[in-house]
Amino acid sequence: MVDVAGEVAKLREAGKSASEIQQELENRGFPTDAIASAVAHKGRSSEDKRNSRLLATREVFDRIGYGAATPQFVNILFWLSATTYPYILFLIGVLNGLKTLLSICLSNALQEYNKLHKFDKNTISAAGVIFGFSFLLLAFSLTIRSKWLFAAGFLIGSIGVVAYGDLYRKFVHDTIKKERMGGFLRSIANWGVLITAGMLLVSGWLLHMFPMQGTKIVLFGHKMQLFGYLVMFMITAITLILSGYMTSFLKDAREQRTYPFIRFMKEHHYIMKSHLHVFWSNKHVTLLTLASLVSGILQIVIASYSGIAIYKLLDAQLGAPFMWLAIIYAIAVIASITGPFFTQQIHKSTGLAPTLVFGTLLMAILPFVLVFNTSILAVALGLVFYVIGSAIQGFGQGLIAKKLLKDDIRTQYFRAQSMALAIPYIVFIPVLAWIGNTSLNTIFLVTAIGMVAIVMPIYFTLVVMSQHEHL
Repeated sequence: MVDVAGEVAKLREAGKSASEIQQELENRGFPTDAIASAVAHKGRSSEDKRNSRLLATREVFDRIGYGAATPQFVNILFWLSATTYPYILFLIGVLNGLKTLLSICLSNALQEYNKLHKFDKNTISAAGVIFGFSFLLLAFSLTIRSKWLFAAGFLIGSIGVVAYGDLYRKFVHDTIKKERMGGFLRSIANWGVLITAGMLLVSGWLLHMFPMQGTKIVLFGHKMQLFGYLVMFMITAITLILSGYMTSFLKDAREQRTYPFIRFMKEHHYIMKSHLHVFWSNKHVTLLTLASLVSGILQIVIASYSGIAIYKLLDAQLGAPFMWLAIIYAIAVIASITGPFFTQQIHKSTGLAPTLVFGTLLMAILPFVLVFNTSILAVALGLVFYVIGSAIQGFGQGLIAKKLLKDDIRTQYFRAQSMALAIPYIVFIPVLAWIGNTSLNTIFLVTAIGMVAIVMPIYFTLVVMSQHEHL
């Protein structure tokens, strides 16, 4: 067997750059990961190695935090804490919609501002700490049964995760190239899924063993009440705070640039308004925008209520709902790894637009199952199909926008997207949340029909209209 490291050394001595070595050895049939590892081993500085170790540890903390307090568990705990409040399902739907809208708008603004103003590592660290503390606020609100304090913590957390995530991804992109990362950090996407799934199981066990009303235990000779949700949120808060704190130790050699935020916001608002015309620039973009808008709203509804519906089914049929729920969601999380694979295979066989149709069809299965077939196996498979379908649709939407739009038009499209979504989200999310508050079966039927009768026909139309473009 030919030694990859030896081949890398020979090519480096011949004056080849890292990218040239990577390309040449890939053409000769060597495994991509083995090449990247060999190139990185020789070309990494001590600073790269230190940053890589810190980033890898930070990623592990992040995955533990995200898995311990998955959004589905958060929604269910909020619902359980306020079941006597007649509009709790309405409030959950509105909060999830507002969270999504805030996330989209803030992410868009931060990405644009980051092009002019470099956020230093301490700002990113502070965002992580704030994000972690939001879970302490959620835990406290559940303890005192305050729905409005919970809502405040929920929205603070949604703002924190966007600031933390977007700024961090940009920081990593600018700080360390992929070939200079350690092997674990390069493969963190796969390892992260397993860590997240594992923490889902841990949280499910905690919520099962120590339910909402608390369980009496004896610790160091003292009797006390232990709440599973309190331990769960503490794990999330501590790991995210540690993750944010670790960011402050990273070496940041980037050129620092500053730009007044108030000036940027004025300019950003004007630029977004001036770009709104892009949504009517051609029929392809209009159809894609409409499909993305409707699909996005329906996905918010499913994300808001599917966990609660599955919890109720498990409680009625098997008992121990949180443990079973954790198992089902862990399987779905692991299944999400297959999303990109299915997208590539379907895209190669049928084209990109039919891929979007297939992804939408998979997503519609879950709400149909929750209405018409409530067996545990059907629900578990429906959730797996939904996760895979969401991955396929998200990946496909990005690719089709790239194919349909020129670079400058695509920039305008994504810049103005948050403003275009604002009014429909503000109008339709409360309406659908009101339906959900009345009947979960009705809202799932509405979302399933919306996927099949609105989103899929739009993509079918896009397929027919764009045949000559070979999408």
